[in-house]
Amino acid sequence: MARTRMAASRRHIVVRRALVAALTLAMTVGQVPTAAFAEALGADAAAVESLADGAQLAATNANLGAASEQGAEGGLAATVGQAGDEAQDAEGAVESDGEAEANAADAAGNSSPSDSAGTVDADGDESAVKADGADAAATGADEATGTGKEEADVTNDDAQVIEVSIAVIGPDANGVDVQWAGNAKMELKAEAATVATADTTEAAEPEAAATDVTAAGPTAADATEALFNESGLDAGYGMGSYGLYLNTITSPYTGEKLGWDQATGKYWQLFVNGTASDVGASSVFLKTGDVITWAYSAYGSSVPEVSPVTPQPDAERPDWDSVWPGFASGSNTTAPTPTDEVKESWVTQIKDSADWATNVSDPIYVGDYVYIAAGSKLLQLNAKTGETEREGTLVAPINSIARMVYVDGRIIVPLSGGRLQALTADRLVTLWMTPALSATAQGDQQSLSTLTLGDGCVYFGTAVADWSVTYGGSLVCVDIQTGKVLWFQENSEKGYYWSGAALAGSYVVVGDDAGAVIARDAKTGAEVSRVDVGASVRSTVVTSDGGKTLFVVSMDGVLHRLSLSDAGILSETGKVKFAKTSTSTPTISGGKLFVGGQSETYIQVSKWVKAYYGVLAVIDVESLSVSEVSTIDGHAFVGDTNGQATSAEVKSAPVVSVQNGETYVYFTANCNPGGVYCYRLGDTDASLIYTPDADHQNYCMASITVGPDGTLYYVNDSGALFAIGSAATEGGDQGGDGNTGGGSDTGDTDSGSTDNGGSGGSDDDPTTETPQKDNEPNAGARPVGAPLTTAKKAIKNASGNTKKSANDGDEEDETSEEASEEASESGSKAASRTAATYAATHADGTADAPLNVVLPVAGMAAGVIGLVGIGFWLFRRRV
Repeated sequence: MARTRMAASRRHIVVRRALVAALTLAMTVGQVPTAAFAEALGADAAAVESLADGAQLAATNANLGAASEQGAEGGLAATVGQAGDEAQDAEGAVESDGEAEANAADAAGNSSPSDSAGTVDADGDESAVKADGADAAATGADEATGTGKEEADVTNDDAQVIEVSIAVIGPDANGVDVQWAGNAKMELKAEAATVATADTTEAAEPEAAATDVTAAGPTAADATEALFNESGLDAGYGMGSYGLYLNTITSPYTGEKLGWDQATGKYWQLFVNGTASDVGASSVFLKTGDVITWAYSAYGSSVPEVSPVTPQPDAERPDWDSVWPGFASGSNTTAPTPTDEVKESWVTQIKDSADWATNVSDPIYVGDYVYIAAGSKLLQLNAKTGETEREGTLVAPINSIARMVYVDGRIIVPLSGGRLQALTADRLVTLWMTPALSATAQGDQQSLSTLTLGDGCVYFGTAVADWSVTYGGSLVCVDIQTGKVLWFQENSEKGYYWSGAALAGSYVVVGDDAGAVIARDAKTGAEVSRVDVGASVRSTVVTSDGGKTLFVVSMDGVLHRLSLSDAGILSETGKVKFAKTSTSTPTISGGKLFVGGQSETYIQVSKWVKAYYGVLAVIDVESLSVSEVSTIDGHAFVGDTNGQATSAEVKSAPVVSVQNGETYVYFTANCNPGGVYCYRLGDTDASLIYTPDADHQNYCMASITVGPDGTLYYVNDSGALFAIGSAATEGGDQGGDGNTGGGSDTGDTDSGSTDNGGSGGSDDDPTTETPQKDNEPNAGARPVGAPLTTAKKAIKNASGNTKKSANDGDEEDETSEEASEEASESGSKAASRTAATYAATHADGTADAPLNVVLPVAGMAAGVIGLVGIGFWLFRRRV
């Protein structure tokens, strides 16, 4: 019995122990997956939280990159997106034999797979692999933004921006070197490449340092292309071993393609900072301040000197009338000139009286404006107030005598160097200019003669001269429309000094400084005939009888009457001496010829000094009889310098005005006080009707211009321009007869405002205090200085894909495949999408593994059942 009980007890102990062991094993089995699940959940939660933070940072950086000028090609977002793409491609990869490799860590920037904890035993759990992969991906994303390989990624905002100047210089229609196109302040921008430096991870090899890769910067080719796109120039390019060069450029003036010219050796030569380049434009790398010039020039030449203005041959011209279009202008007027007491309307100082280097021209009157040239400027003055309305830039200064002329909306100005320049009368925009004539050993050509108009041409003479002697010159014919020199005839002996030509039928007749009066074919310039008058001719030829009769004044004070046959043969038909000397141009009116000079009569001032009288001669055209006027208000016609008599001479062309049946003659004299004289035909002497104030008294060689209301305009050597009106009208309503030729409305007497519309309908504000300079260099041309931007090609990422910007809008429930495809198209958002996709992928992976939930629940249930069973068995045993 005892043995039986002992045996039963032993059996019970064995069973109990077996049951306890079984229950313990059941609970143990249940607790193991429970712990594993809890650990997996914790790992996944940490990974999701980490990646969510990374996604937010990446999205912020992506937005910053997209906000940059070209963020898809070089910003921080592109770098982070690249790391995210590569991390996504490597996420959670598991080999078929159970060995998992976390390639995401390597792709994101780790130097060794061992650092990523990405491999496990074959018995390991897939969830552990994914947990480690999540950590590795998050770590790799962080390292890609600054803790792994250092990369100095340069955004577009940090790209190199330089400022250069570029110009194209070529000939205009008349061979003058001008700027065809230019930008004095061009901005060039080049995308900077990523600069890769040494790897900073511990596992990096010392030799792993990358060579810096930087963009070389913009080139002269970039600047050239930008300028040509801006200006519209048509060019033919070539690419040689030295880089880009220009074959041809189409002239904006003639339409001709200019390229290599064998006759002159000219081609399109590249200059950098004034020096001819040894390489092509694409091989010239630029820096701020560089000056690039393409010049049509011969090898070995320097950068051509460019005209200070660029002609605009197609600029609109006003259809204005002119009451006084040029020097003399026939010197006859019917305007109501002052016949009694006069009044100074205004005085405008054109230059300083002590400035002898700046010359001042005779004025002309066009539309409702007075025009006068001073130095290298053409001034447009309000005829009522004398205020400067506009200034036009001249390509060269005027000489001591400059006789402008107006024709068909153009004002043509003679310039030093034997040149002419045509400007629009309204805005003073340059239409054309002629090239300078060749200088001689004695000096430059001077444009000192009268400009003569006829048959669509302007004729003028030049002289190489000193104060009293000429050494040669030329007679030139220029087309009024284009400024093209049609012909010029060189005079190797003497030039044309203060002289001027007259058109007579098919011939142009002019006197020179050698005393020859020459008739030339007006179309070719060929000499037809000549007459020697015995002394230099420094006056303009005048005609009568339809050009059959001509009058010429020689410097010895002789008037010569000439005839011109239909065949162009000149012959002298009479002459008369009227003065000791004369350079005055005669005026014909009422069968009389009025001409000035210096009389043979004089005052003996001292033993060695004589003061010769000035003289106004009245000569009968038919009989050549002479009557002299050599007294002023009953006194000798002499000057007065500090109370001492000085010689006087009438050098101006007299102005004849017929008023109420009376003939009045107005003139100036080359002596102090430099005022205005008037002679009424039939009187015994003349009168000094206007005397300038003491500050403006000086010598005067200029002729008088008459406005439509009879106002007299003239200059003297004080550098002042005077406007003299009749005191009977108290100087009122000076300056115009209304809206002449579509010009200004001068009705506002108080303000002096004008509507400078003209035929072009301009709406300029005439009350502007600062003169408008419409003819500054490049005025009216295509605007320059506008910053231009050029860029290198988009910089590619490590995988060779050029980043592009994309719109936002990814959904949180995108699958891994969809997110991967979207990220490959959206570089600037790649990092945020990769992080979100990675977190979503792990969440889906957890849902797809039910054993992770079933096993822990089953284990806990078995443990509970085991404990209940043991308790029940022990309770039963005791009972």
